[in-house]
Amino acid sequence: MKGLKIAVSIMLALILALSLAACGEKKSEPQPDPQPAPEPVPETSLHIEPEDLPIIDGATAMLPYYQAMTGRLLGISDEEAAGYVLCSKTDQAYYSLSNGDVDIVFCALPSDEQVQYAKDCGVKFETVDVLSSGFVFFVNKDNPVTGLTSQQVHDIYAGKITNWKEVGGNDEEIIAYQRSEGSGSQTGLYLHVIGQDEVMDAPTEKKIGAMEGIIDAVANFKSGSGAIGYSYYYYVVNMHYDEDIRMIAIDGVIPDPDTIGSGEYPYVSRTCAVFSSEQPEGSLVRQIAQWCAGPEGKALAEELGYVPCK
Repeated sequence: MKGLKIAVSIMLALILALSLAACGEKKSEPQPDPQPAPEPVPETSLHIEPEDLPIIDGATAMLPYYQAMTGRLLGISDEEAAGYVLCSKTDQAYYSLSNGDVDIVFCALPSDEQVQYAKDCGVKFETVDVLSSGFVFFVNKDNPVTGLTSQQVHDIYAGKITNWKEVGGNDEEIIAYQRSEGSGSQTGLYLHVIGQDEVMDAPTEKKIGAMEGIIDAVANFKSGSGAIGYSYYYYVVNMHYDEDIRMIAIDGVIPDPDTIGSGEYPYVSRTCAVFSSEQPEGSLVRQIAQWCAGPEGKALAEELGYVPCK
């Protein structure tokens, strides 16, 4: 009996010791997942302090490029660079440049009216080619037409071809949307397709102000598949893609980075860094433009999905 009592006492002592040890342990708190380290900003041959940065503006389709460029030159992320640039769109950007409110803009070539306004302000534009931009046409995905000739596109926007059956499509009215005057896309239409004095007058409901609006109008066209519109390749593919539209071939050539870069696609615009010719030699504005046209700027363009000028 005495041995049994001793064994029981030993067992109770062990249980008590284990309980006290357990009470002394701290419960481990769940640890948050470690946050990934921010991507290092690549070093560049040109570095600019924020207080020295020229005022930069430009076109909607160019914003991802010049925002990322600004980040590289300041040594900050693309997201942080958003606070250092403007995007007042092509027409306003050119007026701001003419008025001296901004120092450099990234846009397609200016329209005749924009050049004249600058001249009236005593400003002459200087351009440095940066990107090759495909000027593309698109239709509703339900439209069976997959391509047009340059002459057919001209005649559609001249009002001479008014039904899709005239170009191998359905017996359906062509609804030819246009962009607002002064926009980069409307200037592209005049540059590549039809003169401003030849283009048919579009009613207000077919004249689209916003760049995304013309894509939405063709994609969501309620009266059938008869709509057609235009924009720039990068914007359509990377910034406002819609599966309800389809880009069409021009003169048998489908727009893509290869055909745009090689010039095989017939409608290729120069997208430029534009500034006043009065900018002094060696100014930061000129240095930025040359950086964009150089190997680092071209590499950035390719990284973002743009087609750099050769």
